Amino acid sequence: MQRRDGNFLMPKKSLGDRHRSQAQKFYKLVQKNKENNFENLNWAEQSARQAILYDYTNFQNWEVLLQIKLELEDESGIYTLLEDLLSVLGKDIDFMMQLKEINILPSCMDLFYSILKREPLNADKWWERIQSEEYNLEEFIGRCKTMDFRDRRSNIIFGRRLERLRKHGFNDVFSSLVPYLLAHRPDNFELWIELGKHHESLEDYKKALMCFDQALEFKPLDKNKSRLSAIINKKFKSEHVQHPTNDEILSFQNRLKKLASSHKTEVVIDTVKSDEFNELELKLEGLIQNNNFQEGFFMARSLMAEGEEWAKVYFERCKEGLIDD
Repeated sequence: MQRRDGNFLMPKKSLGDRHRSQAQKFYKLVQKNKENNFENLNWAEQSARQAILYDYTNFQNWEVLLQIKLELEDESGIYTLLEDLLSVLGKDIDFMMQLKEINILPSCMDLFYSILKREPLNADKWWERIQSEEYNLEEFIGRCKTMDFRDRRSNIIFGRRLERLRKHGFNDVFSSLVPYLLAHRPDNFELWIELGKHHESLEDYKKALMCFDQALEFKPLDKNKSRLSAIINKKFKSEHVQHPTNDEILSFQNRLKKLASSHKTEVVIDTVKSDEFNELELKLEGLIQNNNFQEGFFMARSLMAEGEEWAKVYFERCKEGLIDD
């Protein structure tokens, strides 16, 4: 689902609940009368798909679609659904291999609940299991440093887990892991704002302003940067002391670019254009051609911080690619 309204596929609980309720209504009709119910099943499936589309953080939305696909005996559809669920939860390789080795129809519901027991979609349930030590926090930290967070939904789910850690005093863990998520999805403005507020709480206003500035690229109406700037201007006689320098911005962008490049694919550059562009332009063009918008985004922004205004065209192209991806 592509979104160009700045919402970054943020879950919409009310719409998810509404479509799930509609799907359950049609599914109940099927249960009452098993004959000639293709149309009801079709409506139920469409509504269940919409429920997940609007709110992929509610396990009930996935559950009802799985029940419908089981009723249809749609083996390939069940496989695809569970694979998609695992992608949202971080692409667990062990479970992915299990899907390929078993008869999926008789075991799909058990496998579904097993996946969610190991990786709940709801951040509060995840935190409860961290508190009870059912889940190991150190293992989670290690995973976050190696995972691919380019799936928007996965980025949001893990971002909300990190927010729970910050809320309960794990500030160092939060600040060390958030850059891994943002490097892979710099358009996750919700997480930029949370990171900015974290730095603001530590009175590290320069880093907070840089985070809020990033959020503005994808949520132009966000007020956090102007709010913090007003606080700085009121609190300090020399406002410039508290604002980041170009060198600080450059260092900030380069760190994220380095993290973004950790999951890059091989860059193939159109050699026909090699005589028309400089080496940096060729690199940016290659990243865009290969849909590596994350790394291109930070590279172009770093160049802009160095005064290379020509990079703005590539920056906007990468930004557009992130929104459409």
